[in-house]
Amino acid sequence: MKYLVLSLILVFSVFSSLGQGVLEFGDEPETAADTNLLIEAQVLETGKPKSNVNIRILHNGVIINSAKTKSDGFFKLQIGFDTLVTLQFSESGYVTKLIEVDTRNMPQEDRVRGYDAGLFKLSMIRPDSDLPLGLYKNPIAKIVYDPISMNFVMDRAYKKKVKKSFKEADSKPDVIQF
Repeated sequence: MKYLVLSLILVFSVFSSLGQGVLEFGDEPETAADTNLLIEAQVLETGKPKSNVNIRILHNGVIINSAKTKSDGFFKLQIGFDTLVTLQFSESGYVTKLIEVDTRNMPQEDRVRGYDAGLFKLSMIRPDSDLPLGLYKNPIAKIVYDPISMNFVMDRAYKKKVKKSFKEADSKPDVIQF
């Protein structure tokens, strides 16, 4: 019994130490906090809203939360500071896409308020024989804190790297749109 209690305490303390972890998914806050990164996005297919896309939030490969897009393709979530997570977008019959979100390396004085990563759009695509699926094993975008603008932005150097990889594979670049 002692070991079970100790194990449960350890599991809960690991998830609570993930830099506040994921604070909100959809409309229901899980942990009250005013300092976090708000991510709002719309998932599309051929330019139209895509509902019921699975979104998993991964920390070190472990799913810490999940949800589905609404009928209008939108979702909203909050991520606490001091954590590195990956958003995984998936649905049967579509290519799984990843976006890395890094809320670490932020000066303490900049943590006094919440932030907004800006609305972005991500397109789901169906695999075909010409699509280089290996390119999707890595994130197609990274969102990071920029100390110059004092806000969260898409990592431009990483975006160039992704575009170059797609170009080398003779495929259309697949990056998110802000």
